Amino acid sequence: MSCAARSGSRTSPRKAFVRRCWRPIPTRQDGLSVNAVEDLLVDPPCDVALVRPDTAPIRSVLVPVRGGPSAQLALRLAATVCKETGAELCVLHIFNPRISAESQKREESAFLKLSSTVDVPVRRITLLSASVREAIIREAAQHQMVVLGATLSLMHRPMVLGAPITRLLRRLPGNVMVVKTAGPVSAVKDPDRPFRVENRAAAAERVDRWFAENTFHSKEFADLRRLVDLKQRQGLTISLGLPTLNEQDTIGKVVRTFKTALMDRVPLVDEIVVIDSGSSDRTAAIAERAGVRVVQHSEILPRYGVFQGKGEALWKSLYALNGDLICWVDTDISNIHPKFVYGLLGPLLSDPEIHYVKGFYRRPLKFGTEFQAQGGGRVTELAARPMLNLFFPELSGLVQPLSGEYAGRRRVLESVPFFTGYGVELGLLLAISEAYGMRAIAQVDL
Repeated sequence: MSCAARSGSRTSPRKAFVRRCWRPIPTRQDGLSVNAVEDLLVDPPCDVALVRPDTAPIRSVLVPVRGGPSAQLALRLAATVCKETGAELCVLHIFNPRISAESQKREESAFLKLSSTVDVPVRRITLLSASVREAIIREAAQHQMVVLGATLSLMHRPMVLGAPITRLLRRLPGNVMVVKTAGPVSAVKDPDRPFRVENRAAAAERVDRWFAENTFHSKEFADLRRLVDLKQRQGLTISLGLPTLNEQDTIGKVVRTFKTALMDRVPLVDEIVVIDSGSSDRTAAIAERAGVRVVQHSEILPRYGVFQGKGEALWKSLYALNGDLICWVDTDISNIHPKFVYGLLGPLLSDPEIHYVKGFYRRPLKFGTEFQAQGGGRVTELAARPMLNLFFPELSGLVQPLSGEYAGRRRVLESVPFFTGYGVELGLLLAISEAYGMRAIAQVDL
């Protein structure tokens, strides 16, 4: 098979294989984008390859392999390209420098075995790097074609071009092919493999992998019509809850910013509700005048009692909000922006395996007259982060575990307990990670 495929798709009944080239994404009359590639690959009945062709002659084909479910397919197709073009086949494996010598030896053995399965000469390349993506990009500059096998996490996503691989594709030069094997993929462990306690290096590698795959930037989701399309295709509704306690100086701007950008201009958010905790100032009146519903958390489900605290307000807000996706944003932020909402919703709409999203900040954030460089304060750096690193190391990749901006799926939020006070942020992280695993949690730079 040559990478110089015609635009569109081709099928082979004998080998049950589909090949498709990237095309400009069309739009409907209402302006919403339609991604035919994603529709084709929701549940492919056969092996599939997506090709981004380039006019440059192919002298070298690079195949990065990590032993994923599509690795053999990637090698087989790359070998076919090399046979037709006379190009050299280069197989790349990237070792994490933090893994033990024993783990590296085991990986190297598997790499040699896998790269020996093709019937063309192979040049093996091994690199040490903590960032797989950056290592692939650097090495790809030396080749005219890159063939990528879909990773295990990618295989479980309806949107085959998930955010981690999409970010990689944007930076790869020349011809690019992404392949995906047919059929369901199981993550069941080898029953013959002996149980072993995870050492510190392995735990660090797991956190690094989570950080690379589940950390996003809000600008990746700035196409609001695309998010609306994803929302409508999945039949989801979205609620934005704004907890308040004496926020008369900021609540008006917060409501107007979100309502104008996310409800009036595009129908991304279906409802905005202010959950007030008995403000003694004009917070409630200002919010109502801005055009949103205001509820007092003390009046929601009174038969279960009334407690003070942010967690109490958030838990009761689940009863007042109607959406399938729930987003909460603190209302004491002066320099508010719509990205504080659409940035949190993006991963939930793009990946059904992500259930809970935390926000963090890498730019100055203004709380009244105070600026915070990265959204974290003394409580985070002196208490929360050391505690997580010591007792819950799998959560150590979270940049700002106590941030007040987060979103989740209703069914998940209704299945975990809420602390009544300000421990709600940490409590939700611990409960969701324990019940659903770290794969279900993501974070977004807002």
